[in-house]
Amino acid sequence: MFINDLHVKLRGDIMSIYKLGDKVPNISKSAYVHPDAIIIGDVEIGECVFIAPGAVLRGDNNKIIIGDYSNVQDNAVIHTEPEFETIIGKYVNIGHGAMIHAHIIEDYVAIGMNAVIDYRTVIRKGAIVGNGAVVPAFKEVPENTIVVGVPAKPLRKVEGEDDPARKRIDGFLSRYRKFTVLYREKLQKIE
Repeated sequence: MFINDLHVKLRGDIMSIYKLGDKVPNISKSAYVHPDAIIIGDVEIGECVFIAPGAVLRGDNNKIIIGDYSNVQDNAVIHTEPEFETIIGKYVNIGHGAMIHAHIIEDYVAIGMNAVIDYRTVIRKGAIVGNGAVVPAFKEVPENTIVVGVPAKPLRKVEGEDDPARKRIDGFLSRYRKFTVLYREKLQKIE
């Protein structure tokens, strides 16, 4: 287990990372977890992951895995159920205020702000879930598909790396990779 020294520097003895029984978070040294995020229990955070202020990752029922180079933005909530893990792939962008109860979110996926990914869903590689969309329980979003609405319905396919939506998501991913270093090196709490 690694707990970033920055948490101790910024918050004194107040920690945002919690062991729950024998469930202990495993956080890569290259990841950044903001002191106002909450990480509980069986949570694995990969290389160069950015966890923003207010994000909550509760690995109390089962394991949460966040793949390398992904980001979990402000006030997003990720939880599990006893019967399945929540597995989030590499290069995943999870927008502000998103609620995630998914089973699997594959690589290169974008989850929009305030989207709801309900119980035991699967979001396939390269898919984009629009802002405020609700993916109902037990549903699957196909690979490279943009879904929007309540409940989420397919809008169109993502047409390769030059698709404007894909380029925009790639920009977000790049920005949050830079934030991982910037926040670790430059963030200072002002008393």
